[in-house]
Amino acid sequence: MSQPTEPKAPPAARTRKADAAQTRRAALIEHTRRQMLLHGPHNVSLAEVLRLAGGSKATVVKYFGGRDGLIAAAMLDTAQTTMQELTLGERGGSVAEALENLLAGVLTFYLRPEALAVYRGVIAGAGSPEGAGRIFYESGHKKIVEECAAFLDRWKGRGLREDLSSPEVAGQLVHAIRSGIYEEALLGLRTIPVDASSIREKAQSVTRLFLAGVAS
Repeated sequence: MSQPTEPKAPPAARTRKADAAQTRRAALIEHTRRQMLLHGPHNVSLAEVLRLAGGSKATVVKYFGGRDGLIAAAMLDTAQTTMQELTLGERGGSVAEALENLLAGVLTFYLRPEALAVYRGVIAGAGSPEGAGRIFYESGHKKIVEECAAFLDRWKGRGLREDLSSPEVAGQLVHAIRSGIYEEALLGLRTIPVDASSIREKAQSVTRLFLAGVAS
């Protein structure tokens, strides 16, 4: 004899439940980002995040697998939001214009106070068993590099050489845009926020240098 099945919730009830879950998840990520900005990734207080966002440790485990997963989600959310805002640099009509737009946006991301706070925290806690360095790399920096590699792939044959190793070149490109202004800001040698004209000038300089070697 087959076991009786539980009645399914009405569609409207399932929708409300899904919306509530999404709202709770977004709140947890938002308050984690604020904690990282204030204290760095190693010192995020899960108890404080839960106090502000609601939920329990079981909620965090359910949605993110645990504290490290929540921190990774917060970093990844920041990186993804940034790349979406940039529309992957496709606003330009030429590869030079598109690349300049992309690089200006990437540098703007790295100069955000929360990005600087996270990177400083990762460096300060290097070797920590919590794995914040791995989380930062996988969910932040690596995501930016991957999106830049995808950008390069789309422009192959349309201004860029076909034989480019996009992942390797994208990594070099991201390091190039972070040299100078970002390094000074990271070390506290430059006032934040950095003016848009300085960011644009840096993006133009890296674009010219980059295209001198990889233009088709």
